[in-house]
Amino acid sequence: MATTDDARLKRDLEEGRIRALPARLGHVKGLRHGYTVYEDVCTGPRTGNFLEPASGPLMACSMSMSAVFGVEGEVTEVLRRIEAAAIVRWKSNVNGPGSAPAGSLDYALEYHRLRGVFPDGLLMPAPYLESENGAVTISWDYPALPGSPPAASQVGGKEAPACPPESPIYSLCHIDPLRPQAVPEIRARYGTVLKVEIRPAIDGGTYLTVPRPR
Repeated sequence: MATTDDARLKRDLEEGRIRALPARLGHVKGLRHGYTVYEDVCTGPRTGNFLEPASGPLMACSMSMSAVFGVEGEVTEVLRRIEAAAIVRWKSNVNGPGSAPAGSLDYALEYHRLRGVFPDGLLMPAPYLESENGAVTISWDYPALPGSPPAASQVGGKEAPACPPESPIYSLCHIDPLRPQAVPEIRARYGTVLKVEIRPAIDGGTYLTVPRPR
């Protein structure tokens, strides 16, 4: 079921969509590609037991991608360029000045301007960018909160990325380049690291679902 002509067609269409965003981000001034991890996994129904039978579709396939970039220059300027590139529709500030919602560029810029502390002394939640449909999120190295260790504000990952164990049904994983640097190496080279995560929200996050027979 995971390798039929219909499955391949849907897989190719979804892969084209999901690979397009990191490619376009690579053209944003100030971003230098570190590595990209692409995963395509098909899973089976949730296993059951004597009291509760197996449930869910016979098979569900989904794709995800994460890409890490080094940042040259001020990260706030790079964030502005990312929004200006209109690669996706990012969350907008519908609350007005001084009350930007998390996930918006306005909030991210406010966080950096205030260095993570509201005027009343309360600590601000971590900044990030999020698309309107929630499928794309961007995180980056930002100033550590007062009293917190610097590592708490860094894009995670100490080792070079590796593919997860293969799914018993179907799985595919690519890492570009084949021998990527680890996040600390990218940070040492550029000073700031930015990470993009893509988990499409269409059809509950799946591009192919085989329903259970009635």
